Amino acid sequence: MLTINIDKNTEKDLQLAVEAAAKLIAEEKLELVDFTSHVDVTTDPGHYVIFWEVSSQASEALLQECCNCLDRSFVDAGYVSSRKVKAIGPLELRVVQRGTFHKILEHYLGLGAAVSQFKTPRCVGATNNMVLQILCNNVAQCYFSTAFG
Repeated sequence: MLTINIDKNTEKDLQLAVEAAAKLIAEEKLELVDFTSHVDVTTDPGHYVIFWEVSSQASEALLQECCNCLDRSFVDAGYVSSRKVKAIGPLELRVVQRGTFHKILEHYLGLGAAVSQFKTPRCVGATNNMVLQILCNNVAQCYFSTAFG
């Protein structure tokens, strides 16, 4: 669950937003390798961060368009109204280097998880320091949404 203010976005909401934005990169023959999310409340106001690993290099214009699409795709009334009054900051898309999600898998395997049972966490909480650190240490590009002005 992603929530900052009065917004409530579920894993399904996240999945739908990512699928909508991934269609844009698919048109350029690129593939979304994997994704996760994080609520960053270290900024004021807090904002959603979506981490993406893309199969190969995408243009900055395309990734900015994807970022705006992600932001517009969260249709929860609490999110939309909070974005409009700036109670939630612009969504941030962080594109990570190739292999980042494999590093996350290796981290979990090191903790005793079985490969066959592993599923990438779709929301990384602040308490999951190691995974958040892996993601943040491998950011290649960042984009902030301009969808709400």
